Amino acid sequence: MSVSTIPTPGMPGGPCRGSCNHTKCHTLRAMSEERCVHCGVRFGFGSKITGEPAMHLRCAQTIAARSGAPATHPINNPAAAHPVGDYRGDKR
Repeated sequence: MSVSTIPTPGMPGGPCRGSCNHTKCHTLRAMSEERCVHCGVRFGFGSKITGEPAMHLRCAQTIAARSGAPATHPINNPAAAHPVGDYRGDKR
């Protein structure tokens, strides 16, 4: 399974920091607003995403760990705890 990261605004490959008319920037901003099918939390910028339908990498790792699936890269690598409570994504 491939892993994608939504680049942070202003970083190489990321969207512009301000408003613009670039199609790529609008696409990346729309991707960051989508929600994970597993936990329902918005992806946000800098998130690692995998799978189809898309979910956080750490959610896919959690699913794989609970299912007892054989260890394969990158799904079963240890992941940090997933903050689900008041998490709102990017700082604003």
